[in-house]
Amino acid sequence: MADFLPDPRAALVAGLLCIALPATAATPRAAPREPLRPQPIDVVASSSQIDSRANRLTFFEVTITQGTLTIQADKAVANGTGLSFDDSNWEFTGGVRIHFENGSLQAATAAVRFTGNRIALAQASGTPAEFEQQLDSLPRPVRGHAGSIDYDFVAQKVRLAGEAFLFDGRNEMTSPSIVYLVREQIAQNEAAPGSRVHITIRPEGAPDAPPPAPTPPGSQK
Repeated sequence: MADFLPDPRAALVAGLLCIALPATAATPRAAPREPLRPQPIDVVASSSQIDSRANRLTFFEVTITQGTLTIQADKAVANGTGLSFDDSNWEFTGGVRIHFENGSLQAATAAVRFTGNRIALAQASGTPAEFEQQLDSLPRPVRGHAGSIDYDFVAQKVRLAGEAFLFDGRNEMTSPSIVYLVREQIAQNEAAPGSRVHITIRPEGAPDAPPPAPTPPGSQK
């Protein structure tokens, strides 16, 4: 397994800060924060269909907005849940674009799960599906593309499968399957035994190169 690890200098600085600011028994504990309440959810569509018998809702040319989250698609279907986002699964097809804080996900289709009136998981597929996210600690956005991308918003984990490619702002990884841990900024190769992994490491001071354009799955040799 090959990992991309954060800059060790950042870990050293964090360690020095911990040493310089030790905890003491006299330090008062911070009061626990109340959980943030879910923001309102707006659904706008050019038209809709309601199948009461099947409890199915269908929206066309739909845009769902909640705070910084926006989901756009040619079609959206919710089965068995009604117009609810408390614990529901939605299927989006056609030009799917999911925009969230500092990031985006684009695909041909996406299965999206909402839990507690918040987006929890997006399972996207395309030729290829693409994601991008700008992290505060990185000078350039993290970018990736693959035949399918699963973005776990709760665990902050992205899994790319099917000729997966990841660009972490400087280094590149190509593999049949890659897992990227957003908080830790670690990329893990999930290639099966016998498969090949290609990593390009750009040392400090080396010229930066933009990530290559996405290549449709099946066209690489």
